[in-house]
Amino acid sequence: MDACNGFSDDVSLSIESWSACVKKALALDPADIYARIMLADLRALQGDIDAAVEEHERVLASSPNNADILALLAGSLALVGSDAKHGYELANRAIRLNPNVPWYFGMLGRCCFVLGLYRESLVGLRRSPSDSPATLLFFAMAHAMLGETMRATKMAARLKDEFPSFTPELFINTYPVTNPAAIAAIREGSRRAGLS
Repeated sequence: MDACNGFSDDVSLSIESWSACVKKALALDPADIYARIMLADLRALQGDIDAAVEEHERVLASSPNNADILALLAGSLALVGSDAKHGYELANRAIRLNPNVPWYFGMLGRCCFVLGLYRESLVGLRRSPSDSPATLLFFAMAHAMLGETMRATKMAARLKDEFPSFTPELFINTYPVTNPAAIAAIREGSRRAGLS
């Protein structure tokens, strides 16, 4: 969370901590599916996209009806993997299984944004917690892509004010966002929102 959201002054230290926590969690329980998702995203951060995708597939196969896992995988497939459409389907399935978890809608909003479904992205984002820098980023970008400049500017200003060390490039580099379509969408959306 520190690395992805720019909460830390030392991102390298946050990533080292992330790696150590994943290793310890998997040593305690090699089948821990939450640790395996974190391992997948860590592998992507380290540049091994194939290993990340394989790990995502293993997690999905082992927990096809766990709503939390489906929502986490949705964001990873859209941003880390290269299948935003499958991520969108998983986010919707997670919401059908448990419609009362606000952060699932944030994952749906991210998937929709990458797919160019900006109105639907905003609908999801409005139902998610709005105190996350990533949520504010996607809000600003979706409004910008729809040509809603005043709303985009307002969200971008709030993001800069509340999370001054958070940037779109930091998010891309530490989430990590490795899907080329997602990288292009975030860079274009953040440019239009005045964030880069």
